[in-house]
Amino acid sequence: MRMKHFIILLIMTICLVSCGRNLWEAKRIIKKYDREYTEIDRLIRIDGYYYKEDSIGLNWPFMLTDNGKFRLFRARFDSHSRIQESFIENKYLEKGSYSLSGDTIKIRWAFRYDLGAYEIFSAQYLIVNNTTLRQIWYLCETCFTYDGKVHDPNRNEIFKFHEFNYDINSNSE
Repeated sequence: MRMKHFIILLIMTICLVSCGRNLWEAKRIIKKYDREYTEIDRLIRIDGYYYKEDSIGLNWPFMLTDNGKFRLFRARFDSHSRIQESFIENKYLEKGSYSLSGDTIKIRWAFRYDLGAYEIFSAQYLIVNNTTLRQIWYLCETCFTYDGKVHDPNRNEIFKFHEFNYDINSNSE
């Protein structure tokens, strides 16, 4: 009888550990942002979204509010209308928070990949002007690397602004 209880307890522990990987940190990032006016709208436009464009398409569109909330799609799109539809549908939209430090926006978000399991990401953007951001840092804080090497998180990628009248607070947690 003891062995049966031990096995059940062991299975439950393994499930809790693997199914809830980074759960508490993800909840903190998603729910516990300051919700106070950040004054970011004095530095950049936030009445739309930012995206990176390359030869494949429009990538990683994200939105910021003036109170610390961040929303991102880790996806490629072939048009701005598809990005906008995705924001409205609120599907596969990752959630996070940001802080502002001078001309640098520091973002952290949680990517849910399994039942209660999350990976935690962070990025930093340098404000070039009110419609252009330069991603200078990107890191998966919790990801396992397949090759065992630490990959250089330094970046030099441009994100451009696209106007879109949509309130990300309307479809929130």
